[in-house]
Amino acid sequence: MFKSNKISPFLISISAFIAVTVLVCIFAVSCGGTKLKFKTCFYFVCHAMEDNAISAGSISSAVSAYGGAGYIIEHDGAFYVTVSCYYEEKDANDVCKELKERDLECLVLKIETEQYRLKTSNAKKCEQLYLGNFNTLYSLARLAYDCANALDTGKYGQTQAKSVIAEIKYGLNSLLNANGSNCFVPELKKLIAECNDAAGGYVYSKDLRKLQIAAADTIINIDLY
Repeated sequence: MFKSNKISPFLISISAFIAVTVLVCIFAVSCGGTKLKFKTCFYFVCHAMEDNAISAGSISSAVSAYGGAGYIIEHDGAFYVTVSCYYEEKDANDVCKELKERDLECLVLKIETEQYRLKTSNAKKCEQLYLGNFNTLYSLARLAYDCANALDTGKYGQTQAKSVIAEIKYGLNSLLNANGSNCFVPELKKLIAECNDAAGGYVYSKDLRKLQIAAADTIINIDLY
């Protein structure tokens, strides 16, 4: 329903993701000192913006029933109920226009990341580990995004979708094992739970979109300590 015309290969070895977590990629460049640089840009198609989580939560199930992700993103003190997420502004605007023509009010929320404050001495020591975490989470989010598009176009069915979710879960578990006990651990456990929910029954594209947005949410909002 919320497809993009950009589809990339899905069955990529998760071990490759983990092997490059300590490398600097096009989306991220580390810097010394008290800040870590990691540049990304997400375009969220949102059905509603609310000023509190309770109001947003009451709308979330309706968006999910419509076929959207229904995941709630908090940004600048507001809560956005997301339908889908894209990496190109045109894709997001096209989907938003299509949804408005079908009488679903929506807007496009652009969120960019540039740098994160390393709040403790431990965070400074873990700078390269955290950078690797961001790289891997970004890759896993893209994997979920591509799978959602493939489900929408009919290119992939249930077997392929469940395989992709299993790969994402494997990557998250690998990160969990590598991080011990730090600020990423609670977020990684939440994402693993999202994988379990997504794979628990019939897999819809909205399940992969929710998983994608949950990973993006971690990238956007995590505090590094």
